[in-house]
Amino acid sequence: MNDRYLTIGKSEWTKLTIRKSKFFSKAFYVNSRQDVKNLEEEITKDHSSANHVVYAYRLRENSKIINYNTDAGEPARSSGPPILKVIKGKGLLNAGIFVVRYFGGTKLGIGGLIKAYTKSAQLAIENARIIKKINFEAIKLRTDYENLGTILGKIEQHNGNIENIEYGKNIEIEFKITKSNLDKLKKDEEINLD
Repeated sequence: MNDRYLTIGKSEWTKLTIRKSKFFSKAFYVNSRQDVKNLEEEITKDHSSANHVVYAYRLRENSKIINYNTDAGEPARSSGPPILKVIKGKGLLNAGIFVVRYFGGTKLGIGGLIKAYTKSAQLAIENARIIKKINFEAIKLRTDYENLGTILGKIEQHNGNIENIEYGKNIEIEFKITKSNLDKLKKDEEINLD
């Protein structure tokens, strides 16, 4: 899994009107499923008279990629999957797109909905700043005073960033490191991360 990934920076709401139905869309950076849940609650509250609040996201969680979408009452596979396809197509991670639909009185059909939600997702990304991020793992490591210098040297050698050191009977080191460098560090015989 790559340490670097593309995600959403600043973004703006966009509007698309198709046969009097209005589709408002926006892309978001999300770091957890809780972030998505909070956004869903906020957007649903802000657009309480909307007919549908559809969304999809791709999220890295515990070294796994979570892909999720919901049709939110639209016909099955007509809205959430097209949004997720756009997110995947742009290679985004830790990213979600919400599309709020106000029904205009004319049914669009499955094909029309797929096109509308695809275009709304594309507009959301076009109106967002795409940024590169690096995925870090947060690690806590305990050691003794005798091995402290060696451990700190190894963390530095593998491009880890020391966040905090607590001195007591034993020493606890908190540091951040990319996944690929963590794998290399784990192979080092002088470091025990298990």
